Amino acid sequence: MDKLKYLWHFSLKSLKRHWGRSLFISLSVSLAVIIAVWVAAFFDGLNTQVEESVVNTNIGYYQVQTPSYFQTTDSTEPLIWTKEIEEELKKLGAISYSPELVLDSNLTTPEGSATLIALGVLPEYHQKMLSLKIQGEFVSQSDEKDVVIGAELAKIFKFHLGDEFVLNYQDQKGELRSELLRIKGIYQYGGSLFEKKYIYLHQKTWKSIFLSEPSQDELFNRIVVMTPSLKEEKTWRKSFQALKLRTWKDLNPEMAVVLDFHDGMINFFFVIIGVTILMTILTPVRMLWEERVSELKMMKIIGLSKKDFWKLGMVESFLMMSAALVVSSLSLAFILGIQSKTGIDFRFLNDGVSVERAGIKLPGIIFPQLYLKHLVQTFCFVFFVLGGSYAWSLYKTHQKIEGER
Repeated sequence: MDKLKYLWHFSLKSLKRHWGRSLFISLSVSLAVIIAVWVAAFFDGLNTQVEESVVNTNIGYYQVQTPSYFQTTDSTEPLIWTKEIEEELKKLGAISYSPELVLDSNLTTPEGSATLIALGVLPEYHQKMLSLKIQGEFVSQSDEKDVVIGAELAKIFKFHLGDEFVLNYQDQKGELRSELLRIKGIYQYGGSLFEKKYIYLHQKTWKSIFLSEPSQDELFNRIVVMTPSLKEEKTWRKSFQALKLRTWKDLNPEMAVVLDFHDGMINFFFVIIGVTILMTILTPVRMLWEERVSELKMMKIIGLSKKDFWKLGMVESFLMMSAALVVSSLSLAFILGIQSKTGIDFRFLNDGVSVERAGIKLPGIIFPQLYLKHLVQTFCFVFFVLGGSYAWSLYKTHQKIEGER
């Protein structure tokens, strides 16, 4: 116990004796950690916002699909929406869900043509899943061939509330048909591609125009599901073996690749900055120890064993790690604590115009997020950099002492 106490005092004395170099090492590691973890927190915040933007464009975290729709997006064989399916979704922890019928269609006007996806929805389910800002009203049970369209579609084709347009499609028998629909509402949400592509009908209207024999049952080609996370994907697949399951990454692979690239870039960045700062502080740490060779040699003569020598190095390394961890952790908590609430505004880079990718409106204000894993990354980074530099310096110093005996 006395020996350990002596090692602590001796380590502190050594660090104070070369306080300038010790301060440089500690601040260098702290600054590197702050930069590296901040970048990770920034991209994690961006990825979270992008993921939310994707799942909120009528994709959801999961989609439970009928086998025919899964294979070919064929709408001709919808299944009945049952209470058993709803109970299973609740059991799995789904926040909200929407059974939907899907119809590929198009419209043609003097202003041009557009490919549309007409969604037959049950408003009481869909409005809980996706809150659309609507001018006018959403579709309801009493509607007769009313439709809600996106603001971008209305802008391009100069549609207004109460206007009518002709929807062209193939019905359940494969026959080409046209239907006159009245615009009951115009929604704003998500991005221009989304607003141009999706239109909403009540299931009652959808079934009356598409099915040869309209059903009184509530049907679906897919069920769009909002859930806290994708961690239980195997459980979901097991629960819906008779149906097919797709995640948002399956449905929007382009954005999934972008987010995976971000994760890979963060890991690569950590490695690069870790190696760089290791090479930067390796020389100062070596100098801290090699300047004490004579002193350590004398201590060895009077009884300092190899084990005690390494203990001395570990104590000093621990003190430096503690200082770096405290400085970096407090700094990150302060910086990210503020930025996670205020965000970082990048809209000036594009003159305030929203940027879209893969049909998704990318956020102009990024909110970095501080997670527990960032604190783990901080510890691992400090341990790798300082631990590695001290271990190498101790090894080389001990070799020098042994060589001079």
